[in-house]
Amino acid sequence: MNFEKLLAGWRTKAEAKAYKTFEPTQEEKQTLAHTGGDVLRRLPPAAGACALMSAVFAARLQQSGLRHVYVAAGSLSVRGQLVFGDDLPFDGEKVFSESNSSWNGHAWIMFGPYVADISLFRTAYSQRSPTLLSTHVRQEFGEGRGLLMVRWADAPKSGLRYSPQYVLSDDQVAALTNGASAILG
Repeated sequence: MNFEKLLAGWRTKAEAKAYKTFEPTQEEKQTLAHTGGDVLRRLPPAAGACALMSAVFAARLQQSGLRHVYVAAGSLSVRGQLVFGDDLPFDGEKVFSESNSSWNGHAWIMFGPYVADISLFRTAYSQRSPTLLSTHVRQEFGEGRGLLMVRWADAPKSGLRYSPQYVLSDDQVAALTNGASAILG
């Protein structure tokens, strides 16, 4: 699905259009990397916390002044095989407006043409990781990684395909972030 069309569901047409042409500066990418490292240091390791981690990451990025930061949710494929999600439409408004442990998709940040995935490596290195993801991450990226930042169009070159199906609203990001406040202190 076209990310700009998904974005237009929650934002103005002008904001969706601005997003389409947005290219972050080197300084903005450094802010993203630094903020991601800070969030990873503060959140305890937990597999399967992609929506919570992405929401906290997005909120911190927005607090630092970055614009065009959105939490996307959908499916993640590794080497052409679905690992999280099923590429079928889902009611994102419902999924992210109530506690829902049965949702099996994946969440990440879209930052202009970049995917910033703060939970991928934590999940891959955990004992609860799907074998395909764990094996692929270790072969492709090695051990000890924290934040993946890659151009969305280039992700398939590393064997990953991010398929956005929903963009979280500001209220949904705030609710997830508030839920994490006890963890972050």
